[in-house]
Amino acid sequence: MKTRKTSCAAAFAALVVTSVLACGPGTEITDNVCCTEFKVGATLDAKIASSAQGQVAAQAVADVAGIASAAVDDLTTACRSIAQDLDAPKDKADAAEKETDRRARLQAWCKLAVDAIGSVKASAGGTLAIEFAPPKCEASISAKANCQAKCSASGSCDIKAHPPTCTGGSLQIACKGECKAKAGAKLTCEGKCTGECKGSCTASGGVAVQCNGKCEGTCSADAQGNGSGVNAQGECAGFCKGTCTMKADAPAVSCDGSCNGECSASCTGTAQASVKCDGDCAVDYEPLSCQGGKLEGGCQVDAKCDGNCDASVKAKAQCTPPSVTIAFSGAADVQAAGKLQATLEANLPVVFAFGARLDGLKELAVQMSGNISAFADIKVACLPAIAASAASAGEDAGASFQATLDIGRAVGAN
Repeated sequence: MKTRKTSCAAAFAALVVTSVLACGPGTEITDNVCCTEFKVGATLDAKIASSAQGQVAAQAVADVAGIASAAVDDLTTACRSIAQDLDAPKDKADAAEKETDRRARLQAWCKLAVDAIGSVKASAGGTLAIEFAPPKCEASISAKANCQAKCSASGSCDIKAHPPTCTGGSLQIACKGECKAKAGAKLTCEGKCTGECKGSCTASGGVAVQCNGKCEGTCSADAQGNGSGVNAQGECAGFCKGTCTMKADAPAVSCDGSCNGECSASCTGTAQASVKCDGDCAVDYEPLSCQGGKLEGGCQVDAKCDGNCDASVKAKAQCTPPSVTIAFSGAADVQAAGKLQATLEANLPVVFAFGARLDGLKELAVQMSGNISAFADIKVACLPAIAASAASAGEDAGASFQATLDIGRAVGAN
């Protein structure tokens, strides 16, 4: 078995060298020996494979390899910033930066960051408290449906006839009428809320909305715009003409505008202006995304092709970095505590966002590697680059996800 794996790797390596030499400067480029269609992180040329399934397989590798590579770079930057902000030893910092292997550089900087966090926490003394809302990634249902259509013999996928599920999260829809909470669940929406809203409220029609939090606009003492409603903490405690983002512990309020958050009653849309919600729609609706869960199901297609669709959709999911608040109580060294607070609030959002995005991505990369071999119609000259990218994606995703776990443990977030 070992001999076979070695010879396969050697064959791929030989083909890579051949392709590179054949496509080098001053040589004649031919379609048979050159691969110009595959690029990590890009939307691929359909010429990369003669079948739609082959195109899906190659695209999945490009998508996953792209986000995994970006994770290595961005997390290295975050760990470097933490380590340098907390005065990590210069000789170790220099050694980390001199690492020529990207994953080794990531691991070196993140180890320095973890050590520096521990050292400064001990110097500061007291208790560190961290507050943040776990990041929720949002996977596109239309992207899933479009990909499944390529996997289907008919070339189509009716997502309404075969609706997907959002396991462990909420299925977001665009409703053209009344949207109510599902049985036993709370309703969140972006649009007109007929009850009270908890989250953010954007004023409409020139009418100010009641606000207890941050006002992006004008904060006044009353609804008529008289006086200032800004309190000693710099927060709006009056009425906001703009968008008010309520404090987490603030009570829900009537939102005479557009609510983005939890709604105590129902949300309403029209045929001309749909409302985005995660409840049951009484009329026509369009499924939009899976938020904070795993997008599953949909149209029945080949399992391997569907697995490649899952990989692409997960890689392209939108994961908004959370707002992170760090607080110290009883710190003996206020300066050290302030330094730690500043760098963690600046860099942890990126770390937490990638933690959510990368969860399970390594396993998908391994799955992709096995799926590629099933499609013999992928351009031969591109197979070495695709295979190498799939393998690299798994290693990048694994190293990056481990870095997020290490930083999370260092600050007591997991």
